[in-house]
Amino acid sequence: MATVTLSYDAHNDLAQKALDFLLSLGLFQRKESVSAAEKKTRKAIEELDNGNGVVCHTFEDYLKAVQ
Repeated sequence: MATVTLSYDAHNDLAQKALDFLLSLGLFQRKESVSAAEKKTRKAIEELDNGNGVVCHTFEDYLKAVQ
């Protein structure tokens, strides 16, 4: 199996319709790739949503929290 990577302007309606058409043929699968940085960001947002975040009012508070 070969991998094809497409780059396109998501705000371009014609590009989006062409991609939707190709996917509708059933010959291709969409595979979302997530970078390591994005995974860390999503995990951090989850932690905040769960109430596990740390609030630092000053830079000194931040330095204490990260040690």
